[in-house]
Amino acid sequence: MPKQKIAKPETKMPATSLEKISLLIYCPSDLILTGILKALEPDRALSILTVEKGTIENLMDSIKQLSPQVILFAHLEPLPHLKEICKAIKELIKPQIKTQLLLLGNIPSHEEIINLINAGARGYFDLNDPSNQLPEAIRVVNKGEIWLPRDKMSSIMDRIISVVGRDMKEKTLEELTPTEFQVLRLIGQGKSNEEIAKILFISKNTVRSHIKSIYSKLDTHSRLQLALYAINSALF
Repeated sequence: MPKQKIAKPETKMPATSLEKISLLIYCPSDLILTGILKALEPDRALSILTVEKGTIENLMDSIKQLSPQVILFAHLEPLPHLKEICKAIKELIKPQIKTQLLLLGNIPSHEEIINLINAGARGYFDLNDPSNQLPEAIRVVNKGEIWLPRDKMSSIMDRIISVVGRDMKEKTLEELTPTEFQVLRLIGQGKSNEEIAKILFISKNTVRSHIKSIYSKLDTHSRLQLALYAINSALF
C-alpha cells in the first residue's frame, strides 16, 4: 500500500496590529497632490478615504459622509477665509469621531497661525518641510497634539503664549487641588484624557470632571488655553 501522506499543520504567522488612520485629502492642485501622495505612499498605516479637489462645499459633504480621523487641507495661495473654513469644519465634525484638521501650505504669520489654531486647526505643515515628515505630522494631530514647523516652533509658541496666555498671567494655581494641578501639568505635556487617567490611576470621567473644574477656576474655555497656561507657568 502506498504510504499515506500526513498533512503538516499550517504555521500561522502572528498577526500584526496596524492601526489605520483614515485620511481625507483636500487639494485642488495636481502638482501638490502628487507630492502628497508620494510622501504618504510608503506608510501603510494611513488609509486615504478620498481626495477632494472641488469646492469647499464638496469638501464639507465628503467630511459628513466619510467622518475621517484626519483632514489634510492643502492650499497654495493664501485663502482670505481660511479661518472661517476651519471654524466651519470644526462645527461639522462629529464629537465621537474626533476628526483633526492639518493645514498644508506656505507658513503664514505667527498671528495667523494663532487664529487658525483657535479656529480649529491642530497643525500647519510647511511646504518647505521635508516631505517624509508628513506622515509623522498626521500621526501627531491624530493624537490631538499640535504640529508646527520644527524650526519655527519656539518662536511661534512664544507668540501664542504672549497673545493667548497674556490674560492668564495674573491667575493663580492656588485654587487648584493637587490632582487638578497634576492634570493641568499633563495637559501641558500634550497628554490625552485616556493617558492622564492611566498615569493618575483615575477614570476618564474623573479626568473630565477635573478639567471642567480647572476651566472654571482658571477662567479658561479650551484645552489649548490650559496647555498654554501650563507652559507659561513652567509646570514641566
